[in-house]
Amino acid sequence: MSHNRHDDELRTILKQKQKVKISKQVREKSLQSFQEGLNQLDKGRSLTRKKNHKKRRSQLIGGIATLTAAGIAGLLIANTNFLEDEVVPANPTDYEEEIRGGETVQIQQNEEEDALLEEIFDRPTFDYDDLNGMRTNNIYNDTFSVYLPSGWSIEESHVEDEHFIQVTGNEGQTMNLSLFDESVTEEVLEERKQEALAAFAHLNQVDVPPDRLIEHMRMNFTISFPYKEVFPFSMESTEMFAFFDEDEGKFIEIYVSELFGQSMIYTAQYPLHTKESWTASWLFFTYLGTVGESYTYGEGERHPDYERPTEKKALLRIGAFGYEEIHLELFEIEELRITSYIPTDISVEQMEHDYFTEWRFFNPEVSEKSFYSFGKLKEGFPLDRGKEIMFETFGIDPSYHEDLGGGTPHHYAYYSGMDDAFIDGSIELFEQSGEWYYKHKHADREDYNGGVFMQRLQLFIDSLEWH
Repeated sequence: MSHNRHDDELRTILKQKQKVKISKQVREKSLQSFQEGLNQLDKGRSLTRKKNHKKRRSQLIGGIATLTAAGIAGLLIANTNFLEDEVVPANPTDYEEEIRGGETVQIQQNEEEDALLEEIFDRPTFDYDDLNGMRTNNIYNDTFSVYLPSGWSIEESHVEDEHFIQVTGNEGQTMNLSLFDESVTEEVLEERKQEALAAFAHLNQVDVPPDRLIEHMRMNFTISFPYKEVFPFSMESTEMFAFFDEDEGKFIEIYVSELFGQSMIYTAQYPLHTKESWTASWLFFTYLGTVGESYTYGEGERHPDYERPTEKKALLRIGAFGYEEIHLELFEIEELRITSYIPTDISVEQMEHDYFTEWRFFNPEVSEKSFYSFGKLKEGFPLDRGKEIMFETFGIDPSYHEDLGGGTPHHYAYYSGMDDAFIDGSIELFEQSGEWYYKHKHADREDYNGGVFMQRLQLFIDSLEWH
């Protein structure tokens, strides 16, 4: 579609959005009939009523107000036996005309809304080749990484309760993301949202249904998205708005949501005729990732003895692009005075072995043949025989050993191949404050490939605290 034709169609739709009105003649007839009925009621019952006339915005469906009047008048007509004087009924034909007019306006408005949404959704897609050709940029104090077109720049600042991220494109595009501290109240957030919308109050506002956007992206993209709802925030609590500024030649969109436990307001402005740049919003959020292997947030109440949150959430990296969001709870090993975090859906079993004590973690949805574990080596554990002892304890054939430690001392990886057994895993012994411990990930690949066990185990190790 050429720009001229595109401009004409968009301009027509936007102008129609401003001019949706019900016939003045029909409205006056309905209101006149309704007033006559009220006058009769006033004579018979000596009742007085006040009428309020509120000016309706032209964008709203005028038929709502007149249908309400028609409904009340209809009730009066149906109950004339309660009135001392006769109530003059309105002409039913007027109401039929009004209802038909309202339905026509509603259909017309729905068609216009669909056309605007189609215009908003109609932007170029991207695939894995595009992602592989882009560099990632770290944001939010090197917490998250995002994809951006080549040549775009990022600036960050923190003022009081707001962390501000500004992205600038090479053709005047701007993307502004505000992340608010948890101390910010709902009232303040609502004020910030209204301030963001007020900047474009002179333009026609298009409310974008998040579920419609998700459906469109799933149908039109050929790649898989890392997050279940495509974007990294709950779409149930997300508001999306769009504006077309023909005079300035800009397309504007605003997202109001929560990003990993922090309230956010996002505003983007792009050239109206350069749809290639509109895709930057989707690219920025849908493949937003963590710089590290995990990111924790959403902390609950603090434990009175250990001064640690009793619960929190975590975002775990899975593979090259995937992420898993899990709920964690504080886990205590009393005899060692150690605490850490485990998923709320994990089962734990303590096992005593000749040379060490093991705490084994199972996922109820996975066979017990696959697990990850943490343990404390007993005093006198012969480190020079570490591999032999651990392999023998867990029934691992020594021929399965693979030197994948990368120079890490006391790291024993194993892989069975695809003959009789089909297992893989790794064991590592490590020292902390003069004491020796170990971590272990084991997967029976007939029923589980152990993909997320390594991340969950490492999260447990990284969260360990000695008290």
